[in-house]
Amino acid sequence: MHLAVLLCGTLLYAALYSTVPLLPALERLFGAPHGSAGLGISLPFLALVLLSPLVPRLRLPVGRVLGGGLLLVGLFGVVAALAPSLEVWTLARGLQGVAAAAVPGLSLALLPRLFPNRAQQMAGIWVAGNVLGGGLGRALGGILGEALGVRLALLALTLPLAIPALWLLRARDTLDLPAPRYSLSSWPLYWLGFSLLFINFFVANLLPYRLEALGLSQSQIGGVMLAYLAGIPGSALTGRLAARFGEVRALRLAFGVVAAGLLLQFPDRPWLILLGFVLMMAGLFTAQGLGGAASGRGGSGVSGTYVAAFYLGGTMAGLVYPPFLHLGAGLALGLALSVAALSWGLAARALQR
Repeated sequence: MHLAVLLCGTLLYAALYSTVPLLPALERLFGAPHGSAGLGISLPFLALVLLSPLVPRLRLPVGRVLGGGLLLVGLFGVVAALAPSLEVWTLARGLQGVAAAAVPGLSLALLPRLFPNRAQQMAGIWVAGNVLGGGLGRALGGILGEALGVRLALLALTLPLAIPALWLLRARDTLDLPAPRYSLSSWPLYWLGFSLLFINFFVANLLPYRLEALGLSQSQIGGVMLAYLAGIPGSALTGRLAARFGEVRALRLAFGVVAAGLLLQFPDRPWLILLGFVLMMAGLFTAQGLGGAASGRGGSGVSGTYVAAFYLGGTMAGLVYPPFLHLGAGLALGLALSVAALSWGLAARALQR
């Protein structure tokens, strides 16, 4: 069960994010208008927001909940890959999100029980695996889509979910979690989760428009997005950073790096924007490892709510960013800096045991 829990996030996010580079091709496949496939991206994450806090109420063995969730994500992924119309594809994507809600919150809550002496380190490794899965999912989605076609590409990145799913469903471990407890007093931790994906998606959504205006090609802009992989070292080393500096100082250091990355992006110079984006991602995913470990200590109710707040931040970023296309990069980066500064100030309260 130990390895399966660590592996499930990597394969889950590879499957969910593999669709992103294939959106135009999917619209051509279904003969749909430009931009009409966007709902298939937002629906799964809306389901994660709404259902993640409720999943811990399922009084079933956690292995069955995790394994069943992963297996359903894979099955609905197959339906999406073979869908005859955009409407069926969108519905299947939404159902993938419903099933995926079984995974992140429970995984974080399981880590302190599976790795009692290394919970924080393992939370960082779990986040690093998610970063790797999301990065590879985006990259392989585009590569395989061009080589094999959209349908085979989606199948190839969905079917591996069966490995940890069947592993967890057959696990003999009878590890159960205590009944979930939901705590409003943990709101600083929930804000932390909200701020992480808000800053991430808000800046990343605006970046292609700014870089294109500065003369970069689509392939160059795609290369800039490889900055997401900068989150792997920081998140993987979360445990060591916390051991050396303490959790609160490590979290404030991470948000200090985020702030430095945002400040570097103010000038209209592509190389500074790239460097700042890399630093921002490194800081965000380090903070995400620390926040994920803290949410796991709070039990399944707190971790489920934390995951919901995290994805709510991403959903809000998608709603907020369009006006900033006209307001300018300075105001947008200023908003992101304000969110990071508030998270820096709430670090001690967010990580209180």
